Amino acid sequence: MDCFSTLLLILSLILVSFFFGTWNENYWLKRNIPFIQSEIFFGNIRDVVTMKKTIGQVYSCIYKKLDKKPLGGFFKLQQPIIMIKHPDLIKEVFVDKFEFFNSNDIQVRRDTNPILKMNPLLSSGATWRALKSVLTPLTEVKTLEGMFTIVKATSQNMVEYIDNNNILPIECKQLSSRYILNVIASCALGLESNVFKDADNKFSEMSSKIFKYDSRSNIALLLALYAPSLAKLFTYRIIPPRVSNYFISLISEKCRYRVKESVHRNDFLQHLININKESEASGEGTVYNYDKITAHCLTILINGYFMTVSPFYYCLFEIASKENVQADLRKELKTNNINDQFSLESLNKLIYLDMVLNETLRLHSPIQVITRRCTKDTVLNHDGLDYKIKAGTPVTIPICAIHTDPKLYFNPNDFIPERFKKENEGFTYLPFGKGPRKCPGAQFAKLILKVALVSIMLKFRIELRDPFMELKQDPKCSLLKSAKGDVLLKFKLDPL
Repeated sequence: MDCFSTLLLILSLILVSFFFGTWNENYWLKRNIPFIQSEIFFGNIRDVVTMKKTIGQVYSCIYKKLDKKPLGGFFKLQQPIIMIKHPDLIKEVFVDKFEFFNSNDIQVRRDTNPILKMNPLLSSGATWRALKSVLTPLTEVKTLEGMFTIVKATSQNMVEYIDNNNILPIECKQLSSRYILNVIASCALGLESNVFKDADNKFSEMSSKIFKYDSRSNIALLLALYAPSLAKLFTYRIIPPRVSNYFISLISEKCRYRVKESVHRNDFLQHLININKESEASGEGTVYNYDKITAHCLTILINGYFMTVSPFYYCLFEIASKENVQADLRKELKTNNINDQFSLESLNKLIYLDMVLNETLRLHSPIQVITRRCTKDTVLNHDGLDYKIKAGTPVTIPICAIHTDPKLYFNPNDFIPERFKKENEGFTYLPFGKGPRKCPGAQFAKLILKVALVSIMLKFRIELRDPFMELKQDPKCSLLKSAKGDVLLKFKLDPL
């Protein structure tokens, strides 16, 4: 390249940078929205795209740069997006103006990812409302009561596994994965397997292909979040056909067996079978074919897994790190006469356990951000100022940043369960979201975690393998919080 060509290229880049910066600034000024400067191509998310930082870490930096502003604009690649910071405006987005922000911003193709397309977290409009109604039983007390026995039996399998393998430190990411996978598979799919005894069974093999996190799946998820129009051109199947076909066959066989033999079980699969029976009896025909039943069951499996697997091992780590927290937790169990025959009723009386779990979900929320898409032009108002939001504009709520904001939480990076002595009813605590699109499985997720923690605390004391051990986030897990490397903890037999 000669000097003239080089000079021309440099001048072109300068001009492009200038025009992009001017357009960027004018875009936000027209809407009276504060903003931070962005760069060409990447916008403000270079470190997410290059997998140097997680989305939570990058959005926390943007949150801090916006300082005292109630909201602010930035760019995800070349698309403008608005970060909602103030709790009052978060309430408007989640509740008061839900009709303007009821659409999900993540896009997946129905033809290449049909099962994920039926996930309510990835759906919008009428499709979302229909899918949400299917998951309603997960919020009902009678459903939780019915599943409690199943969850508890799985927790005992886990305790037995720990008891047989605690000579050496136990890798708790794997422990958590096995427990969560086993309990949700049993509650959602009706599978009576024990992955603690048979970790290499067909179900575990196929499930691992859903939950593996490699570069291709990460790119697919990043495209779905940051470049929806480009994601529609991307034909990569996050759940491979071989895996989806396996689950369709497995669940179809389960359904046929239960109907033929009149078998009834207190799980989510039975709920779908019952809907079909009632519909057929009334002459309306079958509501759910086997493909749809499989999709709904896998929704519970996938969402439940990702919402609980990392909070479980993070909670074990925090308990092992804080002797006072562990002592207070075990003291509460002893004071309330909790033993291995504990009931759901006795579990619900454990106030300090609730505080420990809530603090875990604050500091280690698995979902780092929640993003919605504005469906109709609207205006958000704060302190007498109007902020214009155009239809089609994504808005994001940075959960990690809010949960660690020193203006909202004293010593936000410290694990202090006592900060939840009073229930947080506001919009500064959002591990499961808020409003109509709040995660319907929140109570089910908490039940799974509580039963596991109580079962372990009744029999073991937990210690760090290394007293100076710290958990760092894995930047390759861009969307969900996950620890980098192994989480090795020592389980000392010490029954209450």
